[in-house]
Amino acid sequence: MRAMDELIDGMSQGREWSLMGDSDAVRKLLGRVYGERYHSASYHKDRFQTRVNMQKKDDAASYAGWITSENPSSGPYQGTSFVWFPGVEGSVAVLVIGTDGFGADTAILGRPGHARRLRAISRLHRGKVWVKPDLLDVSTEVPNVISQQWPDISAALKAYTRVIYAAVSVRSDTDGRVVEDLLDLFFHEHGTPLTGVVKKHWERRLEEIAGAVFPSVTLEDVFAILRERRFVVLEGPPGTGKTRLAYQVADRVGSATHVQFHAARTYEDFIVGLFPRPTGQGLAFDVRPGDLIVANTAAMEREHVLVIDEINRADLARVLGEAVVLFEVGETTRRVRLPHTPAGHGPELMLSPNLLMLGTRNTADRTIARMDIAIRRRFAFVEMWPDLQAVEQGGVDLAIETFTDTIHTFVEFADEDTLRLVPGHAYFIDPRPDLDPNGRSDRIARRMRFELVPLLRYYLGEKLCGPAGEAVAGLADRIESRLMEH
Repeated sequence: MRAMDELIDGMSQGREWSLMGDSDAVRKLLGRVYGERYHSASYHKDRFQTRVNMQKKDDAASYAGWITSENPSSGPYQGTSFVWFPGVEGSVAVLVIGTDGFGADTAILGRPGHARRLRAISRLHRGKVWVKPDLLDVSTEVPNVISQQWPDISAALKAYTRVIYAAVSVRSDTDGRVVEDLLDLFFHEHGTPLTGVVKKHWERRLEEIAGAVFPSVTLEDVFAILRERRFVVLEGPPGTGKTRLAYQVADRVGSATHVQFHAARTYEDFIVGLFPRPTGQGLAFDVRPGDLIVANTAAMEREHVLVIDEINRADLARVLGEAVVLFEVGETTRRVRLPHTPAGHGPELMLSPNLLMLGTRNTADRTIARMDIAIRRRFAFVEMWPDLQAVEQGGVDLAIETFTDTIHTFVEFADEDTLRLVPGHAYFIDPRPDLDPNGRSDRIARRMRFELVPLLRYYLGEKLCGPAGEAVAGLADRIESRLMEH
């Protein structure tokens, strides 16, 4: 039996484990777990020590696990650690901060990437892992609604509830995968390589974790939510294929009106307005239906989608006016009276149940209007993120290497606002796949030189990267160095 399997089995037994009270045996087991999973070189192994306090008394805050070696062998310690607390009918495996403070692990806890990977692991395990909203918060206790779902570890919670920042209950061998993920992440974040078969598994797992940080969206996903919610916005950083996907969805629907929003777009353009027409006596004014009425008319006979590119470039509150109340799924009988009546239309507007609306929104452009809450709640928002598979399909090593570096930099160092600036996969794929395949690498290199690097320099010049500015500057420098060597 693998040492890791023995450890999971012991965790699942909780306080009934036969090794409770035998600290030496537990230490030997932890040593075997380390030996079969992690690099045995002394400069890696000596960075950690085991702590074992496996008392049989019910009121003891028993625990065992790994902490960093700069700490004393007993008593309060600093930094992060992986431990488990044996309880009644199971245990709780946790990532926890020492009660003596953050220590040298402040950098790990303060990096957005650590929290993102933990939340991605939680998503991969369908929410089984609880992750504290703020990893640096050592004043807030684990919520009762969470701890009540765990095996009873009352004594441990009394001592450590404020410093636990990620946790999962372990009741059976089926919980082993999530324990492995948390343990491997702990050593990975401390720069300790995994070895052998476990290393290959962790490399695949890191890709899965990255995929959970940036979940993919398919044509079928968007088509389904559009038919269900009717009013949908695809939003995401530049180059993530929002417009392309919107056009593909429109093709699937089979009938569409395409509109580009911009700062000069008005109510008169989109709903209804008066437009001057020269006559022999001067000017006359015609009532002209806007894009919404035109699309709505087309939807009277069949399903029709109104595609609005860059939907937030216009002031939506002004553009929609009183018609905003019509955008309510399931309320197909709502009407508004129009200020003017176009020829062939009645004085009131009611949206056809066949009308769908699909917008796109670039989250990187902060110079344009934000949607207010009243408008946002009427739309479903589908986030689109960079897609590694799209880059890998091109088969260009320069593109794959640079894309991976870009994603890692933003995931690791960017706050939530800056993450929405991450360049999408379009910057790393061939802009002209119809041309000679032998020139693909050069075309992608030119795209990165004249599109990607200027975008990153623009972010930096406008001070949009916040605390990730230094990391993004380093990224831009690395990309330019690669391009010079290409």
